[in-house]
Amino acid sequence: MGDLRQIKKRAGALLDALGRDPDEVAASLQRAGVHGVPRSNSSCAVALYTAALLQADPRIRSVAVGPCTLVLTLTREDGVRPGGKLVVQLPKPVRGFVTGFDAQAYPEVVRGAVPDAVTAPAGR
Repeated sequence: MGDLRQIKKRAGALLDALGRDPDEVAASLQRAGVHGVPRSNSSCAVALYTAALLQADPRIRSVAVGPCTLVLTLTREDGVRPGGKLVVQLPKPVRGFVTGFDAQAYPEVVRGAVPDAVTAPAGR
């Protein structure tokens, strides 16, 4: 199996293992101690989680998450220069989580959020 195919398969397996629905994905990320920034491609909870697990691989330079995809920026063999991008489709439960996370529906995995403060009405 080629290197790129191997990386893509590993990333897909990590994402699939997060859960069968958006709430399970949030619970998995919370158990892993992940806290991200909504609407940030490189600092959202899913990006931080996958980066932590994949960036030990010297071929991966950075991880970013969009509404439907995980984008891995790769390095060339010299380890210094960018080597292109590898796009991995997010599984449906992870896509649902990303949408909810960006709408701040999962305060338990938002960096710096205090769950009671996030859900309490203004003026309290």
